[in-house]
Amino acid sequence: MNNNKKMKVQKTENFVQIEWAKPNKDIFSGDIIIILNEGKLLSGKYGERYVFKIQTKRGDVRLLTFNRTTMNSLIDGYGEETSEWQGKKAKVWIVKSNISGKIKDVVYLTPPDWIEKDGRFVSPSDDIPVIES
Repeated sequence: MNNNKKMKVQKTENFVQIEWAKPNKDIFSGDIIIILNEGKLLSGKYGERYVFKIQTKRGDVRLLTFNRTTMNSLIDGYGEETSEWQGKKAKVWIVKSNISGKIKDVVYLTPPDWIEKDGRFVSPSDDIPVIES
């Protein structure tokens, strides 16, 4: 996937106080969540991050940071305008990964019909074998 994709997200410092989504407590691998807003670009002690309001499978509203892999998958699936993602569904993938020397649960989102193939998230149309004649 191209890591230089263009994203158009509103930059702001204000965000309503909502609880953060916790992996394996609020959201689980395989869950289908709903993206509720266009996202906000927030600055913090670890740099800028894209934060979105989501609705969990159980109907709770939570905040979730979308990492670069999630952003790229959703751009591929829904387009670069994050305002177009509002109301769209996304599939949750939770993967254990070494972050700064600690094993942590990392959340990735893709369009609901995407699959994992060879360690990457791909659209089912990308997984269709090409038969050459």
